[in-house]
Amino acid sequence: QYSSYPFHICRAHYMDRSQPDMATLYLQSCSGGIFRGDRHSINLLVKENACAHVTTQASTIIHRMEEDYAEQVTTIEIEQGALAEYLPDCTILFPEARFRSSITATCHPNSDLLLCDSFLAHDPDGSGKAFSRYDNELILKRPDGTVLAIDRYTVTGDDFKKGETGEINPFSVHGTFVVVSQKCSSAQISNRLREITDTISNAYIGVSALPNQAGCWVRFLAKDGVVARQLMEDIWLETRLLLTGKGTVPRRK
Repeated sequence: QYSSYPFHICRAHYMDRSQPDMATLYLQSCSGGIFRGDRHSINLLVKENACAHVTTQASTIIHRMEEDYAEQVTTIEIEQGALAEYLPDCTILFPEARFRSSITATCHPNSDLLLCDSFLAHDPDGSGKAFSRYDNELILKRPDGTVLAIDRYTVTGDDFKKGETGEINPFSVHGTFVVVSQKCSSAQISNRLREITDTISNAYIGVSALPNQAGCWVRFLAKDGVVARQLMEDIWLETRLLLTGKGTVPRRK
């Protein structure tokens, strides 16, 4: 185990019978969430031919901030022949939260990455207030620096609640699920995921190929955290089976 405030990393668990060499790591929070002025960094290296499933013990709360902001920078490097699954639970944005998230994943051409990044807007006291601002960046690239895809967006809580139409947004969760792999074509992955997501209710979902034939991604809005968790789980289970030919089971939380 390893602990350095605000993170606690549990020992590796091996709970995947179909892939017994896959390490499952839980990232736990010792602080009860992320607070004003926090600057967090996560660096994940998956070595050659290794496989790892990295997740959180629960959602991470971003607390209220009257000023300043909080930030988390995540870098993931996946070497040749490796499989990395980075699937944290939703980030929960409390009213007046200001948060910046940046994820950079460097993927060897002969490696696989499954990654999910999502947030949930939550007002626990029923104050009617929304989070202040959320800045998000996702960069996918090769070891030689070739950029596969870049996705950036900024949204305020008021815009997320009402959008451009002025109508109240019925969805509380926004998320992205990314599959970077050369084992199957982008079209194969996209078609399979469309079959899965077309059966899900209480969500608005789009599936498309990543640039440069890098893989596929899913962008979604979900009614609540329960729907979002089931959606992400379904995509993960189906993608793992498609890429490896081996099924898996959900991780206990």
